[in-house]
Amino acid sequence: MNFLNPLLLLGLLAASLPVIIHLMNRRRAVRRPFPALEFLLKSQKKLARRLKVRQWLLLMMRVGALLLLPLAMARPYLISETEGETDADRLPSGVIFVVDDSASMDYDGGARWEKTRALVDERLDRLRAWDRVGLVFAGSWPGGTPLGEDDAILELTDDFGAVQEALENHPPSQRATDLIGGLRAASEALANVDVPQKQIILVTDLQKSGVNTNALPAGGFGAPISVIDVRPDDEPQSANLAVIDATYEQLTAGARPEFQISATVKNFGKDDVSGVQVRLSIDGDQLAAGLVDVSAGKTATKSFVHTFESKGLQRAQLSLEHDSDKLAVDNTFHLPIQLAQKIKVLMVNGDPRSVPYQDELFYLERALSPSKRSTSTIVPEVTGVDGLASHPFEDYDVVILANVEKMPRASVAQLQKFTEAGGGVLFVAGPNINPSAYNSLFGALLPKPLRSVKRLTTRNDPDAPIKIVRFGNVDRTHPVFKVFDLPGGETVHSVPVYSYLLLEPAPSDESRVMMSYGDGAPALIEKPLGQGRVALLTTTVDRDWTDFPIRTAYLPLMRRLTQYLARRSTSEHRNNHPTGARVRLEAPSQDRGRVEVRDPDGGRIVLTPESAEAGAALSFVPRRTGHFKVVVTSDVPGGDEKEVEELAFAVNIDPTESDLNPADKAEFLKILGGPDSGDPNAPQAAVLDTPERRVGVWSILLFLVTLILLGETILGTRRSVLIKIWSKLTGQSREAEELVS
Repeated sequence: MNFLNPLLLLGLLAASLPVIIHLMNRRRAVRRPFPALEFLLKSQKKLARRLKVRQWLLLMMRVGALLLLPLAMARPYLISETEGETDADRLPSGVIFVVDDSASMDYDGGARWEKTRALVDERLDRLRAWDRVGLVFAGSWPGGTPLGEDDAILELTDDFGAVQEALENHPPSQRATDLIGGLRAASEALANVDVPQKQIILVTDLQKSGVNTNALPAGGFGAPISVIDVRPDDEPQSANLAVIDATYEQLTAGARPEFQISATVKNFGKDDVSGVQVRLSIDGDQLAAGLVDVSAGKTATKSFVHTFESKGLQRAQLSLEHDSDKLAVDNTFHLPIQLAQKIKVLMVNGDPRSVPYQDELFYLERALSPSKRSTSTIVPEVTGVDGLASHPFEDYDVVILANVEKMPRASVAQLQKFTEAGGGVLFVAGPNINPSAYNSLFGALLPKPLRSVKRLTTRNDPDAPIKIVRFGNVDRTHPVFKVFDLPGGETVHSVPVYSYLLLEPAPSDESRVMMSYGDGAPALIEKPLGQGRVALLTTTVDRDWTDFPIRTAYLPLMRRLTQYLARRSTSEHRNNHPTGARVRLEAPSQDRGRVEVRDPDGGRIVLTPESAEAGAALSFVPRRTGHFKVVVTSDVPGGDEKEVEELAFAVNIDPTESDLNPADKAEFLKILGGPDSGDPNAPQAAVLDTPERRVGVWSILLFLVTLILLGETILGTRRSVLIKIWSKLTGQSREAEELVS
């Protein structure tokens, strides 16, 4: 027991006064034998015993009253964690709840969120009717504040039910944790409230990834902070599996392109996990599944190879399933895959001729696009070196340099940049090429440096059949040749070659020989460059050095080679965003009409420009994961809607939210600048982890003093007076009074 006025306990000494007075008034009677009084003495023995008992009771009551009165004046109290009140409870208070609504609060089927709501209800029940409350959510939001969050209550109110209703209608979000941002928002809301007492109550699972110490305010939070951890005390370290990333890479082009799609699975627990099932779905249809083992704290990759039957946008989902995983929201990664409808090829003619069949690109152009009515996915466009300025390489998927003698160095630099960004380049040999000049001009763009031209014979030479060389070994494992079963594919080995380029060996050889001549010299060679590929055909694509263009293998080989070199679709610049991060769409500014975003549930979000400037970017903040569509509606009444697939994007869980490891509570309180932080420069906002609540006892003691004084008054009154009062109250006769006496 504690006392607010302990000095008043000296009044307890007054309890000894009745005892002293009682002892001083004690008199010893002089014993004188008197026979006449013996009868009276015997008749009063019974009455004397009663008087003695009454006197002792009076003594005890008077002593008790004098003991309890100074005790009550000292104002004793008891400490309780659940009952009673603090000094501040008697004054109006502004209390704002900072509730962690991040994705991790949905752990174990939402058990943490249900506990959060129950704890907030319990704290609301403790508040007085004159208190005011507010609500802030601690999920990440642009700028670190919950601006635009419909359920937040930033203006404090005395309607406690509004907070309960907001939590009832607000399930855990799919955003990352931002505890400091939520506390800052609460501090700003409390700064506008004029109340004597202020307090912030943070309800969270203390996820370590949500504590951003760089965002701490220099002046503190301006109010005491109570931290409530919703994790069970006996809960072990939260294990979790998550698909933290997904990528795709186009392996082949053509009407049925082949893609490699990979999922990265991470194990955030302390134990190894085996037999994790990973599934691939496209537009909701499950296409493949496989198992992967993930070591503790490590990642593992599961890859699938899929052939797409149609072009355009493909919406992929990679998901995992395992019995030990208790957080479902991060088990799926949404991945948009853009498939080009056509392959655009820029063919640079290094030897144009007026006679069509003598032109350098006569055969190649017809192999890639046989006729104007052709349904080929390859769209060739021919230009000369002089026309490169009007044909930006970025507008094409493949650039073919056929017997090109030279190019401006600015164009060469643009060509290298185009290749490194994912484009494909095919160099084709011819009489115009000077090996040394070519090496100096193109340098690292070439798969290998050129040495010289090897002229074996001419077509008119009678001994040509014994001087020529033919195509020899073919790398059947290469994507161009591994399914080279089209008509004419078997005749590639019978092609005669009269001349070809010899190549220098490269010291650090990253190149790959796809096809060679019978004498072992490379005929077709490639190497990767950045995100793209470069290939070199050491003979011609017309009939100057070979009869290959008039052989049946020419068309399928050149088409497959072009498809292979086509700009590969990859996830390098994929349009993916984390929940809670602002998405900006560079939609066309002219005649774009009304731009809407359709969320995965079909909801409509009308976008507004970020500024009044023409062509300003449109933006919004997504609140959930999934594939999002962008639809443009004409301003004309009844105008048609058109989905812009190029602007489609996906939203996924922030990978940091999948790490459920908690922060140390004591360290977190020190970070907030609590009284035990040990940092003299820390913010001066006190942190109340377990607020002290006092249960007053003095009112009970005063009530007991009142009862004792009442009892003492009754016992101290003469019996005859009590009988008279009783008689008047009950109307009894004198005989009844005597009978009672």
